[in-house]
Amino acid sequence: MSDNTQVVDKYVTVPNRRPLITVLIIGNFIALINETVMNVALPNVEKSFAIQTSTAQWLSTGYMLTISILIPISAFLMQRFTTRQLLITALSLFFAGTLLASISPTFLILFVARIVQAAGSGIMLPLVTTIIITITPLAKRGTMLGLMGIVVSFAPALGPVYSGIIVQLFSWRYVFIIILPISALLTVFAAYNIRNVLETRPIKVDLISVILATIGFSGLVIGFSEASKSGWHNAIVLVLLGLGIIGLVSFAIRQRNMKDPLLNLKPFLNKNFLIAILSTVTVMMCMFSAMILLPIFMQNGLNASPLTSGLLLLPGGIVFAVTAYVTGILTDKYGAKPIAGTGSIILVIMVWLLSNISTKTSNYQLMLLYAGFTFGVASILIPMMTLGLNQLSIDLYPHGSAALNAWNQVSGAIGPALFITLMTNKSKTVAVNNSAEALAAGVQYAFSTAIAFAIVTVLFIMFVKQNRTRTKTFQ
Repeated sequence: MSDNTQVVDKYVTVPNRRPLITVLIIGNFIALINETVMNVALPNVEKSFAIQTSTAQWLSTGYMLTISILIPISAFLMQRFTTRQLLITALSLFFAGTLLASISPTFLILFVARIVQAAGSGIMLPLVTTIIITITPLAKRGTMLGLMGIVVSFAPALGPVYSGIIVQLFSWRYVFIIILPISALLTVFAAYNIRNVLETRPIKVDLISVILATIGFSGLVIGFSEASKSGWHNAIVLVLLGLGIIGLVSFAIRQRNMKDPLLNLKPFLNKNFLIAILSTVTVMMCMFSAMILLPIFMQNGLNASPLTSGLLLLPGGIVFAVTAYVTGILTDKYGAKPIAGTGSIILVIMVWLLSNISTKTSNYQLMLLYAGFTFGVASILIPMMTLGLNQLSIDLYPHGSAALNAWNQVSGAIGPALFITLMTNKSKTVAVNNSAEALAAGVQYAFSTAIAFAIVTVLFIMFVKQNRTRTKTFQ
């Protein structure tokens, strides 16, 4: 059987792409950095409003939940409204939420502000991916997605460091105050410079599909988030997960029978796209194992401060950013399979090394291990994203982008819940008096489980077929 498939190179030519690319990159950056800025600032927020940690955590959970709900709906929005309308709306919502957050007199208003922020981000994230693949020919698409990969990787890594420094020097409000003028300038710049790229048509929104998507994705996101705190046998967790599964299955069935589905599922019929989604989920699971476990181990096992742990992980974010860009270029030149295949082998090795860390592992060693780990992850994510999105016809770009981003968000909910549970349960069963040693045993066990996800990624990539290309441009 041939290891090649043929795809049609369909893209929209844009005379001057620089203003559009500038808005996309900066907008994506400020949206993503806000996903992680509150993690370090939560203790400061708790003292400011005299609230419990479980309540404050909703500032992060609510943000992620709103994005998870909006992303599946974004495919409809991108078909119904113009590029200019959506970008300006997304940026305006983000600005309004940031402004409200900076002056919030109560926790409730701060929570509402985070939801408004997330509404802007939820529209922006899939829109950015869709615009990139719409205006970029296949021969350069890996490079452009690699460029966006710099933002996708560096922004979440920088978030805790930025927040830690600001909170230590000032207060949590300045986390938003500093971003506010950037958001305002970007919104004004977009209003004057952005032109329409995506085609629109007068379709109607199916409210039942919206409800089912909301139930499905919110059930899974909240359910997995609660599982990491309350345990997998908690009745509320089981009900939420059950509702999430029922909601998503019902949503999928309804989409198959609709003329204008809210989220078209045709991309999943393509083998390469399906493999791209599955490998992205398994890689993201590995990624979250490190992003969640290492800060906990550094702070509770090695007595590092939150800021120190963030700084130790920052080089890994830089390595990810550089690797994402380079592998994007290499994907355009050599194809996705050899690059992602090499990255998957490196990932298996790095996760195995991380499964052997202990209280005797130095901060320097952890920093190097995480950097090697992010190298492997980036070597898979960008090539596989490029491969998957390249399979789609131009009318399916919004749907494929929405599906990819939606599953990334679900992985972001499953990962922390799974690996925190594995770590906690194993730590409790270790018969040692030293809590740091018990924590180390739990972390080792969780990383050992992550090896399975890394190996599955290798197997997925083995079934990828390289592409031959036919070109077709649109003015």
